Amino acid sequence: MGETRVNLKHLLEDIRDAYPFPMEEAIITELVANSLDSQASKISFWTKPESGNLIVIDNGNGMSDRDFKAYHDIASTTKQRGKGIGFAGVGVKLALLCAENVVTETR
Repeated sequence: MGETRVNLKHLLEDIRDAYPFPMEEAIITELVANSLDSQASKISFWTKPESGNLIVIDNGNGMSDRDFKAYHDIASTTKQRGKGIGFAGVGVKLALLCAENVVTETR
């Protein structure tokens, strides 16, 4: 079977271009959507301008081990079609276009 190669940066740029608003707004919107999809009733954003960090903390349900392992895979989602408000498991991946590192923690 042949090998398929994907230009990750190009793929993420194509996904970014599907949003009708700036990339930073798309990232924040998707982070909020992920929190709401996990039944969070509180979402906090902390910034550390000196280090360029954005920290998002919510009180949602967290992810199972399986979901957590796949969370940063491109277009990976465990959401059922039509359930939740996130977009196809790509929201947080957009952060890779403007961040050196993306760190995710769960309960």
